[in-house]
Amino acid sequence: MEGTGEVRLGRRYKFVLIIVASWFFLSFLFLFYLEDPFELRIYKIKKFSSLIPPDLLIQDSWYSVYLGDSFIGYTHFLMKILEAKRGKGYLLKNESRLKIPVLGVIQPINLDVKIELGDNYSLNEADLGLKAKSYSLEGKLKKINKDEFYLMVETPAQIVKKKINVPEELITSIFAPISLNYIPPKKKISLSFFDPFLEKKIKMLLRNKGKRRIKIRDKEQEVWEIEFHLDGAKGKIFTDSQGIVVKQEFLGFKFVKEDVGSLFPRIEKFASSDLADYFSVPSSLSLSHPEKLSYLKVKLKGLPCEYNLEFFNQKVIKKDGEVILEIFKKQPRNLPLLSLDQDRFKGYLTGDNFIVKDSPKLKKIAVSVVGEEKDAFNVVKKLSGWINKNIKKIPTFSLPNTLDVLKMKQGDCGEISALLVGFLRSVGIPSWVNIGLVYQKGRFFYHAWVSCFVGEWIDTDPALNQLIADPTHIKLFKGLKNQFELFKFLGSLQIEIMEFRYD
Repeated sequence: MEGTGEVRLGRRYKFVLIIVASWFFLSFLFLFYLEDPFELRIYKIKKFSSLIPPDLLIQDSWYSVYLGDSFIGYTHFLMKILEAKRGKGYLLKNESRLKIPVLGVIQPINLDVKIELGDNYSLNEADLGLKAKSYSLEGKLKKINKDEFYLMVETPAQIVKKKINVPEELITSIFAPISLNYIPPKKKISLSFFDPFLEKKIKMLLRNKGKRRIKIRDKEQEVWEIEFHLDGAKGKIFTDSQGIVVKQEFLGFKFVKEDVGSLFPRIEKFASSDLADYFSVPSSLSLSHPEKLSYLKVKLKGLPCEYNLEFFNQKVIKKDGEVILEIFKKQPRNLPLLSLDQDRFKGYLTGDNFIVKDSPKLKKIAVSVVGEEKDAFNVVKKLSGWINKNIKKIPTFSLPNTLDVLKMKQGDCGEISALLVGFLRSVGIPSWVNIGLVYQKGRFFYHAWVSCFVGEWIDTDPALNQLIADPTHIKLFKGLKNQFELFKFLGSLQIEIMEFRYD
C-alpha cells in the first residue's frame, strides 16, 4: 500500500556524485601554467601536445580541497618524462583523498588516475581507480591503433570489455578525470574531449579576464583571473604572476595550492559542511505533509530555456521569461494485464549502460516476486516491496547500475530507481528513471525516481516508499544518462511555490 515512509538518507545523496565528479574533472584539468601576452582569437586545443610544456622534466604539486570553508581533503598532481624502460613519452598522475560529509555521514573517496603519453604526445594508455566505502570502479584504456582503443571497466557486479573508436584525440572522464597543469598562453581557449566511460563529448571554453588582487590565507596578492564555462556551468581559476594556479572555485568547492608540510597536519580533520544540504534549493513556502498533496504549482528561475519540462503529469506555462509548472499526483485508473504492445514502448523496455534487464539473476528474482500476478500496477507494488525489504537505503557513491545494486544490496535514490526499472523492464513494464527535485522540510533536494506504464503513466518513488509519488517531485530530465546535466545550473536555480492542494 502507498505510504510516505521514513525519509531516507539516500534520497538526496545520488546527486552528490554528479557534483563531486563534475567538479573534480574541471579542478584537475585546469591546473595550468599561463603566460602573457594572450592572443585575442579563440585557440582550439585538440591534441595533448598543446597541453604539455615543451621543456617539461617534472612537475609536482599539492592542493588542499574545501567545501565552502571546510577542509575535505587533498589532491596530488605529478607530471614527468617517462622512465627509459617505459620508452619515450610522458607520465601524468593524480592521487586524491577526500572525506565528504553527506547527511552527517562521512564518505571517504579515493581517486587515482595514471596517463601515459608517447613521445609524440599521443595517448598510449590510461588507468583509473575509484574507491568509496562500499563501491569501487577500475578502468583501463589502451591504444590498439590510430583511432581504436581497448576499454575495460570493472564494477562490483560486472566487467565490461570492448573496443571503441574515439572521435577526439583528447580523452578524459567526468567520473575520473585526467590531470593536466599546462595550457598555452592564449586569451581564449576552447577544448573538446571525449569521455569513453560515458561515451560523451565534453566541450569547454576558458577566458582570461585580466589581473586583480585577492586574499589567500589572509595574504593579498596580484593574480590572473581565468573564467571557464562547461555547458553553462561557470568557474574561476586564479594564477600568480608566474601563471601557477593558487586558487580555484567551482560549484561551492575550491582548492588552494599548498606546501606539503602545511597540508598534511589538516588531513585528519573533518568538514562541517553537509554536501547534500549545500546544493539544495530553498523553497519560498513551507509545506506540511507534502506526501498528501494532490497538486503543486511552482515558478522556476535559473534553468536553461531550451529544456523541455512537459511530462504526462507536469504541465508547462512559459511567461515573461519564467517557467511555471503545474504538477498533478496521478492515480492509475485503466489497469491492463501485462500483455502490452511491445513495439509501442520499445524505447522504455530495452537496456543501456545504467539499466540492465536481461541478466538471468535479475530475471529470476523478478519472476519469483511477481509470481502469477498479471495486473501491472500490482506488479509494480510487489517489486517495490521486494526492494524495500531487501535493499539497504543508505548514501552510496557509485554510478547507478542495476546489477551493481543487486550485488551490493544497498543504494540511494539513483541506485534503487535503476534496480526497479531493470526489474520492471525484465517483466515487460515500460519505465524510465526521472532526474529532478523533491521537497522536504523547506527545501528542494536533487533526487531520482521512476515513471512506469500500468495502463497509463504514473510516478512511483521506491527510495521514499511512495507507490504513487507526491507532486513535489519536479521532473527535469528523463534517464540516468542525463544526470550530469544538473551541474549546468547548480547554485542558480530558484523555486517559488505559487499554489498547492491536498487530496
